Amino acid sequence: MSHSRILIVRHGETNENVQGIVQGQLDTMLNEIGYEQAHKTGMALRHEPLSRIITSPLKRTLHTAEAIASFHPGIPVEFDARLKERYFGEIEGRAFESPAHWPTHAEGMEPRDQLRDRLASLWEELKRDAQAKPSIIVLVSHGGAISSLIHHVIVRSGDAVFAPSITPHRCWNCSISDIHLPADAPGVIVRWADVSHLEDAAHKVVNVDEKITA
Repeated sequence: MSHSRILIVRHGETNENVQGIVQGQLDTMLNEIGYEQAHKTGMALRHEPLSRIITSPLKRTLHTAEAIASFHPGIPVEFDARLKERYFGEIEGRAFESPAHWPTHAEGMEPRDQLRDRLASLWEELKRDAQAKPSIIVLVSHGGAISSLIHHVIVRSGDAVFAPSITPHRCWNCSISDIHLPADAPGVIVRWADVSHLEDAAHKVVNVDEKITA
């Protein structure tokens, strides 16, 4: 392998996703469909020679990461709090009637710059390690955090560009994004929020957290 790959997976579906509830850093659980999605994602990645699996410590991401790791018994699941979703302060746990009512600010909400800084800190470490030694690393995170990491950290810094065939869209539950990262050139995002592996479990639920963060 002449380059590293960073595979970024969003957690499986939760009841809060379906109900339009702001989750942020609430420790919510996968629902039945979410567990099915996580298993299908593990199946899709079962032949990948993974080097590491790193997850946000919240249950919905941890259980998704564990489903992936179940096909790679020699790879431990690592926790990194920098992969947590944005903290939304007083609106966490609340539902909003329509996109027109989604707030852009709330008391205690984590500033966008702070979110990007913690994601950039993790990315710089991963990039350094990946460029030093070819590897395949899986990150399991949340819709808003993933969109911010890719659009506002990786692409904005010039570390990677979208392949010409890709039109960025929402980051769906248990989608896979794939970044090819050579040692001596900008990387290429060759897959973005791909849910083709989920088949009939690919419920494309609009994520309130991502919409507020975008």
